[in-house]
Amino acid sequence: MWTAFMVSAQLRDRSRRYLCYTWIMAGLAFLVRLVAVELGRPIAGRILPPENMSGGLILVLMLYLYPIEVINKNWFTLKRLIQLFVPGIIPITILMFVCPHCRELQSVSEIWLYIGEFNVWFRVVTLFFCLIPYTLMLYFIPYNWRESSVSSRGIIHYAFVIQLIGVFFLLFMLTGSPLFSAFQLAAAICVAVWMTYQELFIRFELPKKEVPEICPAPLLQVPEAEPKVINPLIKDLYRLMDEEEIWKNPDMNLPELASKLATNRSYLSRAIQEAGFKNYSDLINQRRIMEFLKLADSGQVTSVQDAFFQVGFRSRETALRCFKKYTGVLPSDYLRNKTSSSVDL
Repeated sequence: MWTAFMVSAQLRDRSRRYLCYTWIMAGLAFLVRLVAVELGRPIAGRILPPENMSGGLILVLMLYLYPIEVINKNWFTLKRLIQLFVPGIIPITILMFVCPHCRELQSVSEIWLYIGEFNVWFRVVTLFFCLIPYTLMLYFIPYNWRESSVSSRGIIHYAFVIQLIGVFFLLFMLTGSPLFSAFQLAAAICVAVWMTYQELFIRFELPKKEVPEICPAPLLQVPEAEPKVINPLIKDLYRLMDEEEIWKNPDMNLPELASKLATNRSYLSRAIQEAGFKNYSDLINQRRIMEFLKLADSGQVTSVQDAFFQVGFRSRETALRCFKKYTGVLPSDYLRNKTSSSVDL
């Protein structure tokens, strides 16, 4: 629950509210588990305990609110919220009502022994129905890097950790093993700390207002020390960067760029080094910082994070590190020398 209060200090967008509510719910769920142990009714050792199962499934469903909002803020409407989660909430609600009448199960074999009873097969169906389809849901949310404050890699990471929590919860419900319970708890704590760190120090929020479009930039200058004859691949690369502004896309990578240029990653990597850059990341990040400086020099930066978002960064840590690397100062110091107006970092 501590992570919820940490995030709540910066509740400036809806995704952070969802994250806060989820961790509050998780804290309450584990508190209930501790109380149950004190009352002599431990969860471990029991198979498909209905009270723990219903609470755990609600928590798993809540884990999807935050990433959906981060992936595509405009897609997550009240109508879609109902369509997505009501099919899962209905069987969980029914389970809560039948809790007092559920048979106590002590082993997996007893599931098959009493599978004909409604309270047994309904628990099995609800468990799998609320875990398997929902764990795959994030891969089907329409993703557009221009409208998302997280990269596709971040989405995959978050989907994976939710699936991991779901697997541990499934194994715990089917075996009653304290070991799987400990794994589930450890995974949940790690995810809570990781996501709180991401929110407080890494992830950018979506700009509240559109940042002015950057004026077309001249071609990147080839270092003077380079030969007069420029590799044709580099010319094509510079042209592609200026025409399609690929540096704005946080999901662009070396293999995809090589495919666009009809070459392979080895040739492209070698050409980038011939042009005076250490690697692909050095090329892209230099261009992003160059475009940020253009915005700053023209007085168009009213929010550092919005400007960084506009030029393709999705990590505050990466953006600040690259800015300091290529300019020698922090963006706030650079802007302070350009204007006397305050800048929201």
